[in-house]
Order: sequence, then structure tokens, then C-alpha cells
Amino acid sequence: MELLNKKNIVSMIFIIILSVTFLSPEIYFSYGQDKNDLLNTIQKETKFYTNDGQYIDDFNFAAAGDWGCNQDARDTAVNMIETDPELVVGLGDYSYEKNMKCWQTVTEGIDPQKLQVAFGNHEFESRALLKQYMDYTDLEKQFYSFNYNNVHFISMSTETAYEEGSEQYEFINQDLQMVNQDPSINWIVVYYHQPMYTAETKHEGLESFRDVYHATFEKYNVDLVLQGHVHNYQRTHPLIYNEENPSNPAIIQSAILDEGKRENNRNLYVNPHGTIFAIVGTGGKEFHQLGDQEYFNAKQFKEHGFLEVKITNNGNSLVGKFHSNIDNSIKDEFIIEKNKLVKNASLPSN
Repeated sequence: MELLNKKNIVSMIFIIILSVTFLSPEIYFSYGQDKNDLLNTIQKETKFYTNDGQYIDDFNFAAAGDWGCNQDARDTAVNMIETDPELVVGLGDYSYEKNMKCWQTVTEGIDPQKLQVAFGNHEFESRALLKQYMDYTDLEKQFYSFNYNNVHFISMSTETAYEEGSEQYEFINQDLQMVNQDPSINWIVVYYHQPMYTAETKHEGLESFRDVYHATFEKYNVDLVLQGHVHNYQRTHPLIYNEENPSNPAIIQSAILDEGKRENNRNLYVNPHGTIFAIVGTGGKEFHQLGDQEYFNAKQFKEHGFLEVKITNNGNSLVGKFHSNIDNSIKDEFIIEKNKLVKNASLPSN
């Protein structure tokens, strides 16, 4: 064995410095739910990339809610699997039965370890049913967060206490404050069940939830919100909370580069100020009727399928595509391009 000498020691130190300087960990984790211990994390996977970001791999995730246990739901699952998502985001309301067994059958082929779910009103029909889903997805509470590559995900619950002062409220606000100071995170995606905004349909938007959280999403630069409960697809332009008339959110027109001219059925948004809200209640249950298209919606329609979101372009672009179960065609596509330096632009100086 070669003895350590001064030259060897210097070489080892140089190698260690290089490793620390040019490699940074991307950690996938779930926060502990104690609002007094947000740093209590469960580390599941560590990957290393260069600090200049040249090795941030593309990755995709799929999302849908309101499934049921029918052939349409099975088609959604099969089409999801074909896109090979690294994560599958559930937006609530799964089996619509007294247990979850049929939904497990419908989603056969989707690795449970990839599932990151929010819970809908139908999961709360009994404690036993809710526990089945929480055990299956290895969750202790209905609200949590985690990082995957340069994306921060937050799962919220519209079915438990969310008002100011609640445990969930404190968790969400502290979590967003923390992630906005994290230079490794370029995207924030939030998901939950009942939507804030919707076109005329069977259900209305959850106004109390909207009035507590939309301005917070805006303050902390949440990029994309995924929702269910309404059994159709709707996707907004970037929206700003309207304090004077909360039911009528504002659209920042400068964020829409194509000025309404959709080439190849796409919308392109560059460094948008505001949050895009998508309702993806299209997993498989029967549709809810849709009224006239709302001014804040870029797209709305009734088809079963799912939303695929891909982070690409060295982590600087987010591409959303709605895959219809009808010949797996793309019925909606949107792109957000963002310079990482603008992430904290709207934060207060204090």
C-alpha cells in the first residue's frame, strides 16, 4: 500500500475541493409535516449534476384526477404508462367505491413508488378508505412537499382545514418561503383536488380556498397548479389574483407571446408573472357539462386522458401536453420558458 506523503495529501485535498465545487446534489424528499420542524426530511434519492446545470436531464410526469374503475380509466393508465413518466400525480377521487382495490387494478403497471397523490372528497367518505390510500402511497398527512430535480412539488388538501392559522396554512407558507431561497429550484408545481377557478360546469370554484392561497401562489412564484373535481379539462393563461373582484382573475397579456395565434395548438409564455391553473378531472369518470369558454381559459374541452408535463431545455422549459384517450392525440400544448434569475423578482425586499 502506498504511504500517504505530503504530495498525496495535497492531491487528495485538491480532488475533494473539485468534487465539492463542481458537483451539487439534487435531492428528492418529502418534508415532515410538523409545522415546527420543516427541516425534518426523508431523503429517498440523491443525484449529482454540475453547478452550471449542463447535466440537468429532461424528465416528465403525468397527472389526472377523477378516475373511477372503468375502461376509460384503464385507457388513461395505459396511455400514461406509454409516456414512461418518472412521477404520476393523482388529483383526487380514485375508485369511487368503498375500497381502493378496483383502482389498483385499473392502474396496474404504474409503479406505486412513482405515485404522488392529493386526496379528493370521495377518499374522505370513510376513514378506512382514506387510510387505504395513505398506506398505499406511504403518506402520513394529506399535505406535503418534495423536490425532484429542479422542481418543487407541493400537495395540498382541499378536504382538511386550510384557513389562515391552520396547520396546513402554516406549512404551505413556510414551505414556499424556504423554497424561494433555494437556488437549485427553478419551478414550483402545486396540486390539490377542488379547483379555484372554473368555467360554468357542475361544480363552482372553491372560493374560500382561492381567497386564502392564490395571492400566496403569486407572491412566491408558483408556476403551475393542477386540480381535479370537475370532470373535464380546463387550462388558463397565467392568472393574477384580483383583490377587488376575486372571481375575475387578471391576465397579464404581455406573457402571451403569440397574441392568441396558436401555432400547432400551442401557447408560449416567457417569464410570465402569474400562475397557470389546469383542471385535469379527466381520468375516466363521466363528464360534467361545460358552458361557454371563460375569458381566463386558454383551453377547455371534454375528453378523457391526462396531462403530461416535461421539464426540458436544461431545466429551463416546462412543456405541458394533454394526451386524449382518443387515438392518444395531443389536444392541448403549452410552454413556459423561464430565466432562473427571475424566480425571486416579485418577493418583498424584507
